[in-house]
Amino acid sequence: MIRATALHFQYPPRHTHEPPIQVLNGLDLALEPEESMVIMGPTGAGKSTLAYVLAGLAPRYTGGTLSGSLQVARQDLVRSPPEPGTIGILFQDAATQLFNTSVEDEIAWGLEALGWQAERITGAVEKALNRFGLRTLRHRPPWALSVGQQKRLALAAVWAMQPTVLILDEPFSGLDPQGRQEVDAAMTSLQSGGTTTVIMSSRPQVAQRVQRGELLLDGVLSHPFTGETIHQHLDRLIEAGVCLPTSQWPDLSLQHPWCSDPPAVEIQGLHFGYEREEVLRGITLQIPSGQFIAIVGQNGAGKSTLARHLNGLLRPQRGKIYILGRSTHDRATGEIARDVGFLFQRPERQLFAPTVYEEVAYGVRQLALPDAEARVQDALEAFGLKEVADLPPALLGWGLQRSVTLASLAALETPIVVLDEPTVGLDGRGMAQLLDWLSRLRREGRTIILITHELPLAARADRAIVLAQGQIIADGPPSQTLPRLWEEGA
Repeated sequence: MIRATALHFQYPPRHTHEPPIQVLNGLDLALEPEESMVIMGPTGAGKSTLAYVLAGLAPRYTGGTLSGSLQVARQDLVRSPPEPGTIGILFQDAATQLFNTSVEDEIAWGLEALGWQAERITGAVEKALNRFGLRTLRHRPPWALSVGQQKRLALAAVWAMQPTVLILDEPFSGLDPQGRQEVDAAMTSLQSGGTTTVIMSSRPQVAQRVQRGELLLDGVLSHPFTGETIHQHLDRLIEAGVCLPTSQWPDLSLQHPWCSDPPAVEIQGLHFGYEREEVLRGITLQIPSGQFIAIVGQNGAGKSTLARHLNGLLRPQRGKIYILGRSTHDRATGEIARDVGFLFQRPERQLFAPTVYEEVAYGVRQLALPDAEARVQDALEAFGLKEVADLPPALLGWGLQRSVTLASLAALETPIVVLDEPTVGLDGRGMAQLLDWLSRLRREGRTIILITHELPLAARADRAIVLAQGQIIADGPPSQTLPRLWEEGA
């Protein structure tokens, strides 16, 4: 079904005096019909680029040069694009492939483009809505969905077309447990129907869902393994920076006593909604200074909406919020930023500077913080960004963009840190850098508010809060509250 031989791909040079950027370097790949495979590799190895090449998107829409032999579903993709409906692809940032005005229109669009009859389209849309838990969201615009819901929608739209070959770039990242089950079931149904599946991932757990896998390093595939033997290759994956087992995580336990006078955050009866839909319904919460909080819950529960209230990006429609004893009601967002550092769920939404260095330095300069240069250099070092400090953040891969946003936040050294899904897109090295920084925050007694679907990380918090339909349904030690994720279907 897929045959690649001596496949080379390079992007155009960033500047006229620089050489092209080599990504694939004589890659060989063979997949039989109905076979499933995972391609693992660290950030920057070229997994997403390989996905674009296999889908026929690169170099046609990305620029660059492709050479060698590539046959997908008996089509020569080096010479011509694939036939419509043959290949389906899920981007790592699923939101970039959504453009219709409603969820059901998004699913129907591809089927209409393929010329399906109306009755068949209606049945396929209903089936996809049910498969991915999107029925209650069918009339909502895609931009109004959570990131996890957007990923499920993008996959639903691809799944509905029943492609011969399906290419998935990090399909499980950012999904709640229910969403991961839905995606897993969808992949199983496609494979049983004859679809050949290729998954790009840096998570060893994904390898257990497929028949075989290989490691992408230096532009070639090597170290083949099967789903059953992945555990025998963990040392190689760790060495390559692909993954980081929990046994190697640093200590994130409490280093200082909490301080509640004043609390870091106090929320009183918070209500907030978008248009006619209420998203937060009477949230009341107090977080002592120095506490490590994990906020968990299903996609669309209101976690990100709650987080945006903590730095003034959103304001309560009813209720009050106090940061270190001061109301946010009459404080500008820029002023709140001195107390609260905020990490967006999608890194590209907070990147705008011409270079990585300028991006990390921007907040420090705007707030006129002392020791500016030392802060920037420390942050670049902590997140392994010195080698790309002169590059535009927009040209970096998703994982490195995440590291840039983390470094920008680390340089501010705010007493309160709010992180919305910080682990999404990180490989083993990126995860180690994030955890080392969190460990440092703990030693310094700073407050951490973490929104995550990474349950092993949530389990390391002092306290876990489960959010469902805009309300707190559990609040306490992680060992007691995290099981509610399954009890409530969250």
